[in-house]
Amino acid sequence: MGSERQESKGALGLIASLRGRIARYREQAAHFTRLAEAEPVEKIRDQWRTLARDYAYLATTLEPDGGLSRGATLYPTPRTILVAADD
Repeated sequence: MGSERQESKGALGLIASLRGRIARYREQAAHFTRLAEAEPVEKIRDQWRTLARDYAYLATTLEPDGGLSRGATLYPTPRTILVAADD
């Protein structure tokens, strides 16, 4: 029975850790979005937006249902398009 408790605690710890990562990625996405909104140089602004989309995508893919319960929409970026094309 002791090992069952350890496994449960480990699973709960993993879930908490995953939730923390998802939250952190969403915070980063919001931060990069704010930076993009304030950036006067178009090329740099586009790079901030790409980072924001990448972090939002990462958070969505870590969610157990792929973000479907949140109504998430995946935004392909040049990097994700290339990764998908390699499959």
